[in-house]
Amino acid sequence: MDLTLSSKKADKTIVEVEGVGGYYTWSSSQFPVLSQKKVAGGLLVLQPRGFALPHYADSSKIGYVCEGECIAGLISPEDSKEEVIKIQKGDALPITVGTVSWWYNGGDTKLTIIFLGESSEDYTPGEFCYFFLTSAAGILNGFSNELIAKTFHMTETESEKLVKDQSGLNIIIKVNEGIQIPNGSTSAKRKFVYNLDGAKPCVEVKNGGHLSSVSSKNILLLGEIGLSANRVVLECGAVLGPIFTADSSIHLSYITKGSGRVVIVGLFGKVVLDTKVEEGDLFFVPKFFPFVVEADEGGIEFFSVKTSSKQVYGELSGGKKSVWEAASPSILEASLNMTPDLTKYFKSKIAKGAVIAPPSNV
Repeated sequence: MDLTLSSKKADKTIVEVEGVGGYYTWSSSQFPVLSQKKVAGGLLVLQPRGFALPHYADSSKIGYVCEGECIAGLISPEDSKEEVIKIQKGDALPITVGTVSWWYNGGDTKLTIIFLGESSEDYTPGEFCYFFLTSAAGILNGFSNELIAKTFHMTETESEKLVKDQSGLNIIIKVNEGIQIPNGSTSAKRKFVYNLDGAKPCVEVKNGGHLSSVSSKNILLLGEIGLSANRVVLECGAVLGPIFTADSSIHLSYITKGSGRVVIVGLFGKVVLDTKVEEGDLFFVPKFFPFVVEADEGGIEFFSVKTSSKQVYGELSGGKKSVWEAASPSILEASLNMTPDLTKYFKSKIAKGAVIAPPSNV
């Protein structure tokens, strides 16, 4: 298995407008594992009044708000109804393939959203491909004035002006103060959004950290697109794992804050990655490969998307869900070549643990 798993920062700038914002990705040429395993990531940054123009993409993904707040519009091709949603730090929002969306920073601070998802149907494997409705790169530019005039029941003079007015627009712009962006709908937010930062953790360990997740149990749409997500916060010196994805899915993570160490073990116990990671890095975990994340002195936080609508992990650490805890004492004694007393001691330690372990000196 020839996989390059080293962590990477976004290396490709799709658009960047000074004082307005930008969109950045991880190129499959520099991070080939993305194209090999058909996953992708993108980072949207908008300054106040920054606006990402309406577009759709060739893949499904989950957006997570790392900082700031945003008003997003979603138009599904199935019902052609615009859902306007206000999202904030910690919110996770799924976007299905072909859904038209727009994004507006209506706050007073910088907005950052990380998008992670699958790319099995992408034109460029390992990278999201976008189709913009408007702007100089918009689809209207590809059709003649005559066709546009007939489509929109306009004169050719009117259609020519419509297309010409797009020619000076970038795909990210700053909205004039006189334009009123729609307000978000509370009912739409309940349907599409899950706040991972404020959710009750699935795992919480004193002096260690916590793990929160969102799956099809929380947002039905995730069942349709086959994705789920989690957020992990580790305090100084704490460790997550070892764990592995137990349902053939793969795991793509983005470091939102802090730094630490990631260790991934592959076939026959071979270490395939042992590296330092920090804010802005993306790292990939293949299916069934156990991995560990250890926080540095300042702690670490990361958001992950899993290519399954369920959160199914095999736990090789401590806790009630641990494989070690479930195994019979005689099986452990034989498999680990331990004495009965040592096996009993090992089982007692496992029972007291969890998938997150605090530093040993706490």
